[in-house]
Amino acid sequence: METKEQKQYYVIVNGQKVEVTEEVYRAYVRPVRAQQRTEKRNKRCKVKGERFGLVRCNGDCSKCEYAKSGKALGGAEQSLEALAESGFELPSELDMEADLLAAEEREERAEKLRSAIARLSERQQYLIKAIFFKGKTQIDIALEIGVSKQAVSNAIRRALTSLKKILEGN
Repeated sequence: METKEQKQYYVIVNGQKVEVTEEVYRAYVRPVRAQQRTEKRNKRCKVKGERFGLVRCNGDCSKCEYAKSGKALGGAEQSLEALAESGFELPSELDMEADLLAAEEREERAEKLRSAIARLSERQQYLIKAIFFKGKTQIDIALEIGVSKQAVSNAIRRALTSLKKILEGN
């Protein structure tokens, strides 16, 4: 009876090759391969079939009669008119203008907040950034700076009160 040679499996973690069991390898590779298959499938254009609605093109879009005729939903370039005819709703100029204004307003508020945070004390800046931007917990901060959780909670409350006063003053 022949002995079967044990196959070795590896995954790359932080740029290093790590040996793993076959079970771990398959669990790691399965979603990666599924994503690759999905991406490969999505590279092909979708075309409208006469009988069954949407079907996938089986080959090169340059040879596809649907892509050449402009009936393909992907792959071939389409005009705005063709998109509108196929049911795609184009945003109106008012919608685009409202979106731009909203984005500018968000950027203004973000800039006001950044400048207000810059006016806080160094300790208050650290607390605000750690809690709201880095996602640290009050317990993490308490352990890090060597105080109680309640002291951190009180300091954050005071920092937020100061921040609110600064923002209301602008």
